[in-house]
Amino acid sequence: MTNKTNLNLVYDYLHEVKKPTSLNQIWQAISGDVISQKKDEISVIADLYGDMVLDNRFALTSDSLWALSIDPEVEDIKRQFANNFVDESEKKSKTSNSQDDLDDQTTILDEDDYFNQELDEDYDDEFYDENDDYDDIEDSFNLDHDDDYDE
Repeated sequence: MTNKTNLNLVYDYLHEVKKPTSLNQIWQAISGDVISQKKDEISVIADLYGDMVLDNRFALTSDSLWALSIDPEVEDIKRQFANNFVDESEKKSKTSNSQDDLDDQTTILDEDDYFNQELDEDYDDEFYDENDDYDDIEDSFNLDHDDDYDE
């Protein structure tokens, strides 16, 4: 019996095979040594998958295969992605004129301008009627004023 964590078992296996591998193949290789309190195999595999996703030592390829992040194939994909991202960023920056143009378009509000704005009185008159609140309450309780106070 080994004292290795499940993630270390996966790491050792992937380091040994030196190629991207499916989760099923990884599970078949390490299942005899896996440490878990759970009896349900599916739950253990799901936990292992979740742990692998969160661990930076592992990378999931576009073919849904697992590899070590230090694998040269994974590093090539990272570089290609980084280059594509940089190329897209450069294209966007070339299409926008410059940072100075953005500064010219920015409107700076003075604190006094913000706090001293007058409220639009039309808004209050158009949307608010003092009697509306009381009418709604009366309707919700089905109050009939004539019957309640007759003596």
